[in-house]
Amino acid sequence: MKTRNKLLAGMALGALLASGSALAALNGNEIRLALTSLRLALVKIGVANAMLSNPVPPANNAEAHVAAANKLISTEISAILVSKGGVINVYLTPMVGVTNGILQLVPKIVTDAQGKRGVQYTCYSPNIPDIATVAPECTYHAAQP
Repeated sequence: MKTRNKLLAGMALGALLASGSALAALNGNEIRLALTSLRLALVKIGVANAMLSNPVPPANNAEAHVAAANKLISTEISAILVSKGGVINVYLTPMVGVTNGILQLVPKIVTDAQGKRGVQYTCYSPNIPDIATVAPECTYHAAQP
């Protein structure tokens, strides 16, 4: 029985080490390229324009007046999808060092000291725990089941 416990402990340790090395493999340059992509900038502008001109935020790419999600691709991005509330979901390619990585940009209308309205985005990742190490402007928020 002790041999079985040692085997299970060894497998668990191996899995832990493998997951740690997968996290260390994040490609910061590719993630930064995704976050500064012209395609993403166009979607952010589309969402901001829709939010500032309509009482209801866009719930999809069409309402934000941007191309379909599968048309907004690059080496780092497999799709960009606008969802309810104007949330922008950026689906990353394995090129960034993580499989099925997601970044979410949550918009919020803000007003400056002169009364001018604009839109700010907060960046989250529901599945890249160490996102802040390569993109300090983003934080990890575990996806809710």
